[in-house]
Amino acid sequence: MKVKCVETGAPKGAQKYSVGLSAKARHPVLRHFVINFFAVVSSLLLPWPLLAHEFWIEPSSFQPELNKSITADLLVGTDFLGVSEIYVPDQIEVFALLGPMADKPIERNEITGRYGDRPAATMAVNKAGLYVILHQTAPIYLTYLAADKFDRFAREKGFENALSKHQERGLSLSKITEQYQRFAKSLIAVGDAVSAKMAKDRHLGLAIELVAEVNPYQIPPPTTMPIRLFAAGKPLANAQITVFTRHNPRDVESTKYQTDTNGRANFPLLPGRDYLVDSVILRPSTGSNTIGGRPLAMWESLWASLTFQIPG
Repeated sequence: MKVKCVETGAPKGAQKYSVGLSAKARHPVLRHFVINFFAVVSSLLLPWPLLAHEFWIEPSSFQPELNKSITADLLVGTDFLGVSEIYVPDQIEVFALLGPMADKPIERNEITGRYGDRPAATMAVNKAGLYVILHQTAPIYLTYLAADKFDRFAREKGFENALSKHQERGLSLSKITEQYQRFAKSLIAVGDAVSAKMAKDRHLGLAIELVAEVNPYQIPPPTTMPIRLFAAGKPLANAQITVFTRHNPRDVESTKYQTDTNGRANFPLLPGRDYLVDSVILRPSTGSNTIGGRPLAMWESLWASLTFQIPG
């Protein structure tokens, strides 16, 4: 296992940043280009750590035609606006296309590419139904050079007492270390939406995982999404979930929810919107020392994301 190391004086998600774009970007192909173009421009104007926030999968189409190839970007950013990452094999632990979800057993196709590919994935789909694109990163080792940066990140993700707990542990405030790992899923419906209605997302056993309990592509489209958060195979109660709703790149809203005792949260759905759901676990590190001679990180975070679209 390889661990990427990053040192920063700014947090993941210190503030939010958005760019206004023309409504013409609603066209799927044009929207895909515009999002990435402005994200790259943003990255030239802003420090990298500001963009190192949510991580998600964005397919070229959430509802591709049968027997067509599609691509998928791995995006890092804020407010559902991100920079597309290149394909780096040694930073990936899992990258696969699963489906159709109604099949038993579910077919699994590993996604591979060449170093530097952007978009990171190209896939062919030749059966109708609901699919899951799955991506799991290798761990990344991060150092915060200022305690307030760590505090702001932790508070944004629902951990208001993280810094005080850090101090109670008698740990350094000048260099706070964290090891984090991302677990991303994206739901796509291939071909006839009625076929996709026969199945829905399912728990895949990730270390942290968001599971949509309704098929977003069913007919008629759902108006509410019951979503469930799992950690170590069990429902995670009283955890923060952030839902980003995007109508077009200039029209993004975010709302925070708390899971109930069964790890479940419900949020409203609107037709013609893209959705990014995000949740984070932040806890004192429990793993073994990282490679490369670095000591055990003070903190460990696990990030879950799920993307899908509501037709309309």
